[in-house]
Amino acid sequence: MTNEAARFEGDWLALREPADHAARSAPLADRLSEWLKSADRLRIIDLGAGTGSNLRWLAPRLDAQQDWLLIDHDAALLARAREGFAAGSSGKPAIRAQTRCLDLAGLPREVFDDADLVTAAALFDLVSANWIDSLVEWIAHSGAAALFALTVDGRRHFVDEDGRWIDDERDRRMETLFNRHQQRGKGLGEALGPKAASVLPAALEKAGLAVRIDESDWRLGAADGRTLALGSALLDDWMRAVVAQSPEDAACVESWYRTRRNELENGRIGLVVGHVDVLALP
Repeated sequence: MTNEAARFEGDWLALREPADHAARSAPLADRLSEWLKSADRLRIIDLGAGTGSNLRWLAPRLDAQQDWLLIDHDAALLARAREGFAAGSSGKPAIRAQTRCLDLAGLPREVFDDADLVTAAALFDLVSANWIDSLVEWIAHSGAAALFALTVDGRRHFVDEDGRWIDDERDRRMETLFNRHQQRGKGLGEALGPKAASVLPAALEKAGLAVRIDESDWRLGAADGRTLALGSALLDDWMRAVVAQSPEDAACVESWYRTRRNELENGRIGLVVGHVDVLALP
């Protein structure tokens, strides 16, 4: 990845972080903290860690000293994570963090040795079912707990100024095409896209873990300050993906996009993007 691409991706991660943190399931984190409370120090593996958003949300919610290993294929994003650790280290003396640049397609099994918790956020729509099966096998073998946040489940719709779902045929068509596009390969096998939201917990249950699931939707209200920037970026990405998936529909997609973009910018609509959080305990 080029420095420019890494900067762009890092900016996107920063843009989405407040919505991610607002959406995540506090009850599942509380249940995890209760389960781990007897540990003197936790060893935590964070997969696809990016700039460290998962650590920033989860670490303060675990009532124990913690050693985090943040793994990502992108060295530039991990460098930004380390900058964040340095800036915030004085406030969290019980948390130590290291980074390791690795290709997630070929993780060495010893990464999971002695892990108490394996975690990831916004990762599993990018991977294949075989990749999930391998990860679950490692987790079950290690005896670790797992908390996987913000897996998209394919629900994506607009809401009006009162938060009511707008049932629109063109929106449903765009949602279908977008979800198909998300199943294109992204370097970790044939991507599951929104199917990951059901494949992941099923694999964990099959391996004998106790699984709990909670919705963690982005809810970007009409005229909310966060909606304009993040919602506009989502809509732009949605449009590009749909055109790539169905080029013959480009004119229709452009018309739909212009209408929805105008309504979004003028505070008349908001956007909901469906996700699930999954907790798995031995």
